[in-house]
Amino acid sequence: MVSIAKDCHFTYKNCIDQVNNRTDVRNNCARFRLLIKFCIFKKCLHEPVEALIKHQYAHLFYLPSSILGDEILSEIFLSVLRQVSRIEFPLNLENASFLDLCWYLPEILNLELVPCKTLGLAVSFDENRAVIVNVEPNGVAAENGNIKIGDVLDQLNDVQINNTSKGRLNLIMKSNKPKPVKVRIVKGYCKDSGQIYGPIQILLKNLKIDLQSITTQYEENGNDIDTTKNKIFYGYQVKYMAKVDVGTLGNVKQVQKALRIIMDKNQEDMQLVKRTDKLALLEIGEIGLKIRGKDSADLILEHPYMKISSCGNIPILPKIFGYCAGEQTCDIAKQFFCYIFEAVSLEDADLILQSIGQGFHRTHYAV
Repeated sequence: MVSIAKDCHFTYKNCIDQVNNRTDVRNNCARFRLLIKFCIFKKCLHEPVEALIKHQYAHLFYLPSSILGDEILSEIFLSVLRQVSRIEFPLNLENASFLDLCWYLPEILNLELVPCKTLGLAVSFDENRAVIVNVEPNGVAAENGNIKIGDVLDQLNDVQINNTSKGRLNLIMKSNKPKPVKVRIVKGYCKDSGQIYGPIQILLKNLKIDLQSITTQYEENGNDIDTTKNKIFYGYQVKYMAKVDVGTLGNVKQVQKALRIIMDKNQEDMQLVKRTDKLALLEIGEIGLKIRGKDSADLILEHPYMKISSCGNIPILPKIFGYCAGEQTCDIAKQFFCYIFEAVSLEDADLILQSIGQGFHRTHYAV
């Protein structure tokens, strides 16, 4: 398609140049598909075929049994493409994110958000793409309700987001300071079809994110669904004992410090403690923890792993454990609290701590 451009008109050559200059196209398969889109939009899809036939290049690339290799069939095919080139196709040429995997295009969302230090998003990378695994309820990204868990962060401030962006997301955020933050989101769920976009569905499965939890974020009128109705909740039975202010540090020593405050009951230190002593269910999910009331199923606490900095217990109280979490993601949090629980058994306590440890060590990135 590139080599025959020299024998085509300017419009086709311009399509070739524009595709070659795109940084969001991942391989030659995607470039070919995007070029087809450009040619349809610019009404020049017939030109490369015309050049193949006119200059007798077709036999160099195609077998005699193929359409372009057959003299009569190739002329018929060319006449069809000439008719196609007379039709207006209002295509979105910016939408090319998943053309390396399929022709079917997802819904794209382009947003300009207010200048800010953080968007309130956490992403996890899979197959060279940044899947959104958490949206902070009070963050800038959550304000219009259009960005959901399961979407893909495609561009940030006009920078294509892929594996090379790991660890640089905050630098990319600051690169546009103090202008509005520009994001391009590939929607994981299509409201019109009522389905999760196929290539993103594969990413979600790889990251072990429950597909049902993605679809239940939406309903026909676009409002959030109350997913707590008529739902049975599962988790470890625990007693949620207390919340302890541990200051500006959230390491495992602060967990041990908080547990000793609870154990020693020193009156001065107890000022840092907010007692709760509620029976609860502790759910350990793929992207974070949820603590619900044992009988009511009301959500008491919710912490994504991006906010959890440490967890642990002390030998003298093996069934009692805690984890530290910041008010914001760990890398920028300035205030930490330790949440203390008592498990039903030693085995439960060990399993919970192991699961939390595995969770917050997963590679998630905050934006």
